[in-house]
Amino acid sequence: MEFDSDLSAYSFYLEYGKITWFAASKIACRRSKATLEWVEAKFACTRYGTKRKTDARNPRPCMKIDCKAMLHIKRRQNGKWLVENFVKEHNHELSPDNVHYFPCYRKIAAGDEHNISTLHSVGVKASKIFAALAKQYGGYQNIGFLEKDMRNLLDKQRRLELESGDAKAMLEYFTSMQQVNPDFFYAVDLDEEQRLRNVFWVDAKGREDYKIFGDVISFDTTYITNKYKMPFAPFIGVNNHFQSALLGCALLADETTSTFVWLMETWVRAMGGRAPDAILN
Repeated sequence: MEFDSDLSAYSFYLEYGKITWFAASKIACRRSKATLEWVEAKFACTRYGTKRKTDARNPRPCMKIDCKAMLHIKRRQNGKWLVENFVKEHNHELSPDNVHYFPCYRKIAAGDEHNISTLHSVGVKASKIFAALAKQYGGYQNIGFLEKDMRNLLDKQRRLELESGDAKAMLEYFTSMQQVNPDFFYAVDLDEEQRLRNVFWVDAKGREDYKIFGDVISFDTTYITNKYKMPFAPFIGVNNHFQSALLGCALLADETTSTFVWLMETWVRAMGGRAPDAILN
């Protein structure tokens, strides 16, 4: 077979993998030393290769079992890409029922992305949006992406709004506050791409007040009044004059279980490890 470009060859191999029930990826490519143009590429089953030895305490799962299935192409002088080698056989069972879960085939179309963002901006929960998409496409397996992908899209949109310099300015302010008073506490939660997801802070007075008035705490995430539409979560106590005492604040990327676990663990750590007797929500 012959292709007009390496990208068209890769697209072909991805489509081939999808209809024959395996995940594919680009594993190698080579440039010409003389012209610096791409002249060679190799695409393969994602289970190609072997596991690397690691000293990590909790290594990531590795699915590589030295599968040899692959497509090897080379660029000719006329600019066309010709198949140099092709291995069809896999050394593992294929997955017709799970092929739509493979990351290489999961993609949110532009139209779906617009609808998801629009619905979420008016307060529709992600779970309900995904259920509506499943009904529209005739089943969850026909959507083309997972609910996790949709939630990542919404999270990414929030993070992108903070990249204009606001996140940097906020962290610089927290650092300066901590230099003025070492008892000022802040913590940030980063995603896999090292982008800011959640942030928590509490000043020295809030930490001192908690020691006295931290028996019962009010915690609420309904204050979505900032321009990023990110939940603002204050921790509120009441002093002996029945006045509110601010015991910490957080800006959250979402309201998932993992986010709340991070927030609560961080807040308790800021308060010396002592949890309150009760939390009102």
